[in-house]
Amino acid sequence: MEELRLREGRRSLWIIMAATAVCLLLVPLAQRLQPSGENDLVTGAQGPFPAAFGAEAPVAPEHVMRRRTGERVLVHGLSVESTTDGARAVNLRTGKEYWRYERQDESSGAMSFDVSERTVVIAYRESLAGVDLRTGKRLWHEDLGDGEVFRNVRLGAGQALTEAPGAVRAFDERDGRSLWTAKTPKSCPEVIVYAAYALPDHVSTVPVLCNVPNLDGDKERYYLLLGVDNRTGKALWQRRISHPWGVVRGDAHTLAAPNPDTDDSLAVQLLDMSREGATPRADLDTTAWNPVGAGSGTVLLATDAQGNGDGNHDTVLHAYDTEDGRLSWRLKAPTGQEYGSGVIADGRVYLVRQPLLTKADAGRQTRGAELLVLDADTGRALHTLRLPAMTAPNDDVYFMKLDVHQVTDGALNLSWRELWTDEQLIITD
Repeated sequence: MEELRLREGRRSLWIIMAATAVCLLLVPLAQRLQPSGENDLVTGAQGPFPAAFGAEAPVAPEHVMRRRTGERVLVHGLSVESTTDGARAVNLRTGKEYWRYERQDESSGAMSFDVSERTVVIAYRESLAGVDLRTGKRLWHEDLGDGEVFRNVRLGAGQALTEAPGAVRAFDERDGRSLWTAKTPKSCPEVIVYAAYALPDHVSTVPVLCNVPNLDGDKERYYLLLGVDNRTGKALWQRRISHPWGVVRGDAHTLAAPNPDTDDSLAVQLLDMSREGATPRADLDTTAWNPVGAGSGTVLLATDAQGNGDGNHDTVLHAYDTEDGRLSWRLKAPTGQEYGSGVIADGRVYLVRQPLLTKADAGRQTRGAELLVLDADTGRALHTLRLPAMTAPNDDVYFMKLDVHQVTDGALNLSWRELWTDEQLIITD
């Protein structure tokens, strides 16, 4: 949940049903849509809470479920998805809506959301709303005043982090209590929060974009990594970084990122994060920076066959150890195939190997893609699953990649790159 995107959607049938219920005084439906405050639409949980598919990442994923919705976050046995005015949870086993929460009095609609194991927090232009994952009922609502261009929210260490003028604010994810406010430098009066990484010893590191509303060019736009004591909000340290989209977390205390202080954009550092700061530990020996996965002590890059990252196709994987930055293993795709982006979880790499596609394949059904499960330490193949045929998007070659987006609770989801198209797959053991 690290990339920043505006969520789009449509007003759903549930809103129409709610309005119809009020107009026609249909008592049973009115009882179902219990108000949580003001004009909120709250359906509540529909049936028992769906159990997770497993306690860890899938070991040998085989069962494929197609889903046709927008951006989603998997948690337990649910898929949490954005709507125009809030969020809804879908039972992954049945595909049926489990609960829906929407605010009816927010002119700007829902702008972003994030999910923990217990809570969904939705960001509107002027407020945050916390929703219980199990029941779909609102836990709290916090008015924040008029937002700027965009409001983001990210969860970590039981806290919901969002922007404030010249600061990052944190709220308790369960009751909405204001916990702390961390000031940003004077050169960074407007910020957008990209992520919240919880570290040991009560530290959160927060990548932010500075001066994002600045459109006239009079202030420098740059990216900053903030180290914050997540009990008090005390700013412990700060460090400039490259674009947060190019920053990946290799393990509990390591980030990998290009060095923004050099003209060589390919100089990639491993940063050791602690209360003392983000200290360079090692440099990665790479001629191209295209991270496609990270975690469990590994940073995974993909390049074309020449290794310069300039081509449209990622045909070679390079895995680096986060302790010393050394190349752990290298894997080349068979002729005529390439790799998408993946996820590393529980010591395993999950990603798709697929045929090379061209613009001529747009809108056509493509076959031959496989889900790979690799050992993160060695690159050894642990499991392979042939995927069903999928329709390539009508876009350029960059987007004709099947990416694994999330692996958790015994399930994973994948779709075409960055488009969050209707054609998505959920796969379990």
